[in-house]
Amino acid sequence: MAATVYIIRHAEAEGNIYRRCHGLYDSLLTPRAYQQLPCLAKRFENVPLAAVYASPLFRARATAQAVAAPHGLTVELRNDLHEIDMGDWEDLPWAELPHGWPDQYAKWCARPWEAAPPHGETVMQAGARMLNEVRRLAQENDGKAIAVVTHGSAIRGALTIAHGFPPEKMNEIGWGDNTCVARLDFADDGSIDVVYENDASHLPQELSTFACIGWKNAKGIPVSPQIWFRRADPNNPQDVDKIVEFMRELHRNAYGTDEGLDPAALLRDVERAQQVSPRSCTFGLLEDGTPAALVYLKTWYDEEPDVGLLGGFCISSEYRGCGLSAQILGQAISVYRSLGKTWLCAHVAEKNLRAQGFYHKFAFEQRGEHRDANGLHYRMFKRLTAE
Repeated sequence: MAATVYIIRHAEAEGNIYRRCHGLYDSLLTPRAYQQLPCLAKRFENVPLAAVYASPLFRARATAQAVAAPHGLTVELRNDLHEIDMGDWEDLPWAELPHGWPDQYAKWCARPWEAAPPHGETVMQAGARMLNEVRRLAQENDGKAIAVVTHGSAIRGALTIAHGFPPEKMNEIGWGDNTCVARLDFADDGSIDVVYENDASHLPQELSTFACIGWKNAKGIPVSPQIWFRRADPNNPQDVDKIVEFMRELHRNAYGTDEGLDPAALLRDVERAQQVSPRSCTFGLLEDGTPAALVYLKTWYDEEPDVGLLGGFCISSEYRGCGLSAQILGQAISVYRSLGKTWLCAHVAEKNLRAQGFYHKFAFEQRGEHRDANGLHYRMFKRLTAE
């Protein structure tokens, strides 16, 4: 067996910027991902590929298609190329883990090669599974070059094994940016030469996910704050004050006044929404428990069965510009996707240019208008499912 395998990490996906645990969770790509993909495709346009394989998860399949299409190839799916199974941590904010599972998360940080989420697998188990499948693909393509699109944790574990490192040296590998490439040459005797790894030189700096989220380096963690979420209780006086405070600020930002806000009606609606999902109104909390944001979802809205309607996003003024906006959007998407919604909809005030900029940034599209006692609003939509 002698084959060259290019192992590619998928383009930027929701979990990467929403800062959520997405292993087997089948997330979508982000708007930036679709700017990254042409750069990746160009890198491979003159590389003779015999086949392109991918994990069955959407973020890998879509990335593989960008590599395969210029070569006239069809993407072939292989289940064992999937990402690490995150078990009970799937789709949770990373920042929630030290609060819900302090001992297991501490081990995950300190000894990641042997730590597994509850009912999940370790990075090394994921890497071994993925690399075994890559070996099989190399055998099937003896003497050829192929591309394999897979996932960050699985790649990290696989590279540790390919280098011949003991598991405890896994941190020597570091993390690769989205769309990064590793080249593995498989020899006839079964040995592997790691020619290079974690190479994202095809991406300009402005399209780097690491640069966007403030990643310190390939082995570090994002320097921007990360938040976790807890239910905002409309029967707890302290929570009530905080809910109303956030919504007053939201109204002032949207309309220049909070005169249109009826706190009693708001709290009735919050209770009604939380009967549908306890996560309908949540505070985004910093590490020390300080509420930095509010996510309110009108889950009681049933006029359009496939639409999840936003009630309001608000970030405390002192934490704006710190990278929290993607994380509060990720919370809303998580809730409405779990409720089976196809679309996320926001009614954005005509004169609220800041909010309009937020929704355009995250690829919402205007489809119609809505008028109520507060005036004219644009109806902004974002799809929650793959087309």
